[in-house]
Amino acid sequence: MAGRGAALAAAYDSAARQRQRQQFLGISAFDRHKKLVHDLVAYYGAQLPAGGQAGPQKTDFDILRENFRFIRSEEDDATDSWEVRLAKRYYSKLFKEYAIADLSRYKEGRVGLRWRTQREVVAGRGQFCCGATGCEERRGLASFEVPFAYQEAGERRQALVKVRLCPTHAYQLNYRKQQEAERAHKERRRREKRRRKREEEKEGKRGRRDGKASGSKERKRRRSRPSSSSSGSSEDSSSGCSEDSSSSSFSSDDSDGEAKGRRSGKRRRRQREAEEQQQQAPQAAGAAAAGGEVAPADDEFEAFMQGLFQ
Repeated sequence: MAGRGAALAAAYDSAARQRQRQQFLGISAFDRHKKLVHDLVAYYGAQLPAGGQAGPQKTDFDILRENFRFIRSEEDDATDSWEVRLAKRYYSKLFKEYAIADLSRYKEGRVGLRWRTQREVVAGRGQFCCGATGCEERRGLASFEVPFAYQEAGERRQALVKVRLCPTHAYQLNYRKQQEAERAHKERRRREKRRRKREEEKEGKRGRRDGKASGSKERKRRRSRPSSSSSGSSEDSSSGCSEDSSSSSFSSDDSDGEAKGRRSGKRRRRQREAEEQQQQAPQAAGAAAAGGEVAPADDEFEAFMQGLFQ
């Protein structure tokens, strides 16, 4: 019986030690350190320093975040410390063909990028579905090679990174460039509109100036032209003056050369008609005088015939 109990106790102790070992290995390095320090004080009579428990105050995630590099170089791997080895081991497990984008602050021009993990690659995230965080769209995807500028370890770095996005997140990715292009297009349209307005104003001023110049030339030409021949009737002269004044006002308003030619032709025809009327006036007067001499002879003949019949 004693041998059987000892065997059972040994088996139980072995199972407990194995379970304890699995639990011990399952916790982080910092938690293991705290457990060992606690066991040392509780079971072995050790004493803590006056300032409290001594030991590291950073977790593995803190160490990884300090030593991680988006794109590692030979200078980053030159140091052979366990922190650098931890960061290199994590970096080697990432897939660096396509990146995952965080576009929550796209209006500020700030975009966050990270590499994909194995689970995301198996699910097709960032390649067969949209690479933006929180988006599952699979239609209308487009690939972009983005010049990603970032600051890491106190240095300014830049790299070309490929992302695959849906139309909505593609617009967010290029938001600032599209806004700048729209502002530039609106500014060009405003400049073009102002230029056209200035040209129209210049053409209007030039047309008014040319009209005034042509009107003044026409008035000078009429003043320098010799007056028509003598003894025209007062009605003809007054009508001629009124027509001249109306034609001068019309020529000052209209600067077209064809209209001027028509007006000058009408004016010459009126002058010719006035001259012809003046030439015909003496002939009409002579005819009237001749008719007055014959009229008394006709009266005498009628009186002779009446007397004869009586």
